[in-house]
Amino acid sequence: MLPELTAGLVGDRDPAQPLITYVQGAARVELSGATTANWISKIANLLVDGYGGPDRVGIVLPLHWQTPCLLLGAVASGATAVVGSDPRHLEGCAVAFTTPDGVEAALDAGVGDVFACSLTPFATRLAEVPKHALDAAVEIPGYGDHFGGRPRDARVEVDGRLIDVPALDVGPSDRVLTARDPRTADGLAVLLGSLRAGAAVVLLREGDADEVGRQEGVTRSVV
Repeated sequence: MLPELTAGLVGDRDPAQPLITYVQGAARVELSGATTANWISKIANLLVDGYGGPDRVGIVLPLHWQTPCLLLGAVASGATAVVGSDPRHLEGCAVAFTTPDGVEAALDAGVGDVFACSLTPFATRLAEVPKHALDAAVEIPGYGDHFGGRPRDARVEVDGRLIDVPALDVGPSDRVLTARDPRTADGLAVLLGSLRAGAAVVLLREGDADEVGRQEGVTRSVV
């Protein structure tokens, strides 16, 4: 299901197996392929049913399990996923997902609807929603777990340029640990290259890479 839903950005893999694992100190969140597909579908449904399927969707978030889900949800909806840390690159995005601190910059860039993400380990609701923003944890869960659309291609833009996802020497039996920032071309290449190869990813936000690698059965680390 995921290869079709994401125009090949996620390779073939047993949907019952872990796909995305997020580690932030003592907190750990694990998403199977099936759970990831549900999140992607909810996000795509939000974008299509709630916002008419925008052409460009911004994702300006650090390393977190929501970041690839939002990016892949944008791709599934048929949008160009616009990734980066410079708000100027959000120009032309009708919708964007960012941190609470990034809401004002996104609005200044002309984004029509801005979703703020708490970035707590379990993506809980915000204690206080920034003015003129929506709480992603409130809005996303109400949409459907299945999405009927299928994108013809995957368009991901970082730092104002469309990227080609690199071919990495990993496969479905691998678990790739990365601590690199997905708002950069290098960090995004590791994340998407691993997923496209069918590998699982371990996103390390906080913790000792060697220890986490041993605990998670990591076969390759990129920190």
